[in-house]
Amino acid sequence: MIAIPPAALCREIDDLAASHEGTASFAGSLVGPEDPRPALPADALLVSPHRSLIHNRFAKRFDQFDERATHSIWMKWYLNVVLPPVLLADVCLGRSVAIGLDEVHFVMAEDGRVAAVQIGHESFQTGEQDPFERLRSLIFDHLAPLIDLLTARTKLTRRVCWSNAGNTFEAMLRRIEQVAGPSRRLAEAQEILASARWAGGLPNPLAGAIHDRDGVRTRRVCCLQYRLPDRRFCSACPVPEARPQLSDLTGRSD
Repeated sequence: MIAIPPAALCREIDDLAASHEGTASFAGSLVGPEDPRPALPADALLVSPHRSLIHNRFAKRFDQFDERATHSIWMKWYLNVVLPPVLLADVCLGRSVAIGLDEVHFVMAEDGRVAAVQIGHESFQTGEQDPFERLRSLIFDHLAPLIDLLTARTKLTRRVCWSNAGNTFEAMLRRIEQVAGPSRRLAEAQEILASARWAGGLPNPLAGAIHDRDGVRTRRVCCLQYRLPDRRFCSACPVPEARPQLSDLTGRSD
């Protein structure tokens, strides 16, 4: 397999993302080791000082709130940083990003969000490789240990965390299809969401994260966003009282 240096891969992804307004916002989400901004290892995420930053951001709006909701929202923000460029690279460029949680660092924004993920290892062309093999590292070397960390340091459950991951994974594949059209690699990535088992027999934590309920794209497990005092529902909310309001949520980001 041909190795691609981190900086070169990031440029490829940024050029691809910037080529269409539907993906332009994802440019800059992955950066190489030459990025001059300070970056933290995964173990620095969601320790007490970081949780305080997240808390303070929401405390400007609400006197009291359920921190399970704010930590779930933080995770969704993060997934919208890391999953789009990795899936663009896989589906559109035929590249596998070296994204193991112990291989990357995190460029942080002042409000506690992750601004960019810094990769430091070569990635590879994947050619005809099976989708369960080429995306295995993303799921089991990045998302799985990240969710271990989240559930250890917050009150989020694994079900909520994996539902967040599956929701963003599926939504990004939809975005890619809108921008680039159908393709074999896209269909292979979508197949992962429909498979109960990973290759080799491991349970697939992304399976069934999204389903169609009466013609409406719906999450299997709620992200808890509605538990904030302003009662905002995400566009795929499974909470029954959210369904009549979905027509008012057009264009709202999850």
